[in-house]
Amino acid sequence: MNTRTDDLPYEAWIVALLSLPGMGPARLSQILEHHDAAAAWERLRSGKPLGIDTVTADRIAKWRSAASALSIPEHWAAIDALGVTVSELGSSSYPERLENDIEPPQLLFSLGERLKQGPTVGIVGTRQCSSYGKRCAFEIGAALANAGVHVVSGLALGIDAQAHHGALSATSEHRGRPIGVVGSGLDIIYPRSNAKLWAQVAAEGTLLSETPPGIGPEKWRFPARNRIIAALSDAVIVVESHEKGGSLLTVDEAQLRDVPVGAVPGPITSNSATGTNQLLADGALPILGADDVLAMIGHVPPAPLDPTDPSGVSSAVLDAIGWTAQTFDQLCTRVPLSPSEIAIEIEQLVAVGLCSRSGPWIERLR
Repeated sequence: MNTRTDDLPYEAWIVALLSLPGMGPARLSQILEHHDAAAAWERLRSGKPLGIDTVTADRIAKWRSAASALSIPEHWAAIDALGVTVSELGSSSYPERLENDIEPPQLLFSLGERLKQGPTVGIVGTRQCSSYGKRCAFEIGAALANAGVHVVSGLALGIDAQAHHGALSATSEHRGRPIGVVGSGLDIIYPRSNAKLWAQVAAEGTLLSETPPGIGPEKWRFPARNRIIAALSDAVIVVESHEKGGSLLTVDEAQLRDVPVGAVPGPITSNSATGTNQLLADGALPILGADDVLAMIGHVPPAPLDPTDPSGVSSAVLDAIGWTAQTFDQLCTRVPLSPSEIAIEIEQLVAVGLCSRSGPWIERLR
């Protein structure tokens, strides 16, 4: 049995702490405020106090028992064998979007591609969705991915799964990638019926969790997971939600982070739309299709355009820009098109070298 610990990375001890029963991000942060992970582990095994007043003696005893039975080298080797990437906050592999979050995970586990740059939208909703909700989630997910937007969701049944199925159906050359944020270890698929979808997301996008491999889903892990979905997103879209649906917790996390929230309207007679309709009444942006989301985040995909014949509405946008740099808001007052249509034309003009963007300014080049 391999018992060497001197050649293990520091993350191995953080993973070990996270693998203790009932260890969540808040408790881990409290421990790391007092000790580094290796010292905390040794104090647990030797029976020394951790000095954490908010953790009960019974919980400490359970941690000590679990720590005594766990071999860190073997545990780390098992995780490595799964192909899981382990990223500590502040490391080069840690997602930039989460580094400055108000509650960043100390450690992230991932499978698949490293998170790519680009716009990201979270799509969430109820597990018990209607056929209407499924269709909306699939179509919005597909259209956003085709527009180059990375679609984030929780890989749950219902709306989450449909949003990712939609994203995976995208065929655009510049398509966005699916990002699944789950509440269990990456080797424990939950729900099992989504096993094929998990594999597809890992193969074509990224799977993320702050729960170590080997740890199954627990109810308290899902609200914690929701904050990561919100933190990764430029906007959060709720497709269907009951009055007290779990997706509304993601909305709360988005609002804490000033992430804009949109909601798809539903029939007033549908229980699965009670929460989303209330969000609209409370001021969420109505989402009638992917174009509304693209306008919401100010992004559209590059599209081919003949630079020798900038005809139609593109010439109207070029004329409005003139030979003096303009802002997007200025163009919206000068061109008789919707903001999303103007944004599309700008991206096309930039793609073929007729215009450039620098910060808020859009400038004609030729």
